[in-house]
Amino acid sequence: MSTVSGDTVSSTAEQEAQVLDVDSAPEEMAEAMEFDAGANKWSTVRTRLKVALRALSDKREDCVTVRVKDQNYPKLQVMKVKLSAPEDQTAVLDEVMRQSLASKLSNSFAKFAPPFVFPAFLPMRVYVLLQRSGVPTVRGEELTELRPSRVRVSANPRSTNEVDVWASNKFAAFQYFSYFLSRKAYLIHSVCMSGKHFTLPVIHSWDKSMGPHDGGQEGISDWKDGLCARLGESLGGLTRRDMFSLDPSQFVNMLQERGLFGPMTLGGEAERRRGRATEAR
Repeated sequence: MSTVSGDTVSSTAEQEAQVLDVDSAPEEMAEAMEFDAGANKWSTVRTRLKVALRALSDKREDCVTVRVKDQNYPKLQVMKVKLSAPEDQTAVLDEVMRQSLASKLSNSFAKFAPPFVFPAFLPMRVYVLLQRSGVPTVRGEELTELRPSRVRVSANPRSTNEVDVWASNKFAAFQYFSYFLSRKAYLIHSVCMSGKHFTLPVIHSWDKSMGPHDGGQEGISDWKDGLCARLGESLGGLTRRDMFSLDPSQFVNMLQERGLFGPMTLGGEAERRRGRATEAR
């Protein structure tokens, strides 16, 4: 059985070689588990993995690239593995469940047709490595970039730069929409932007059931206060009560009408409608 090294990758050429090297790794049996947030259930299949012999790693994390031979997963995955000690299985399952829930809400928001292209969440699954000592449970994500930039995104801008402010306003529109879509049960408080995709959401819930960073009802209330303090004046002096009496369409339209999303890049159904209108001319 191969082992995983934490050697730091020093060049793009080395990274690419290590990714390709996954084909020369021995196969191992595993269970692949995915959570369907809509149906609220897990699906499990047996599969064979090939795990790269060395890790793509930096100061923040160690991970290995894997290829799942099952036809359902033809693309390379990034397997997130703690090299010091196995992770608690419940923590891994809970994280994948949170990612699935956030992805479901994000997909619904994209269909809602906001006036901009909204990033998708990376698909995340659970792997149970059946032939390894201790039968570790790990998470896996689709490999989209070898060394993606990673920044935390929330309704609070990272800086006063207008691009950061626009990005936070777009995320606030998603938060508002998903909060009401979930019947005020969940708030996607923040996410990690990994390259061009979202991952690792922090979720606040009414019953504080979404992991160690769940701020519960207090966290949701703080978000409402912060959003009103930041955007209320720009939206005509809205009070917190006024702001949260709007439906999502009204909230998004008010942000758009006041130019708070920045230059418009239409997405989803809005983009298709614009295309059809152009063709009609």
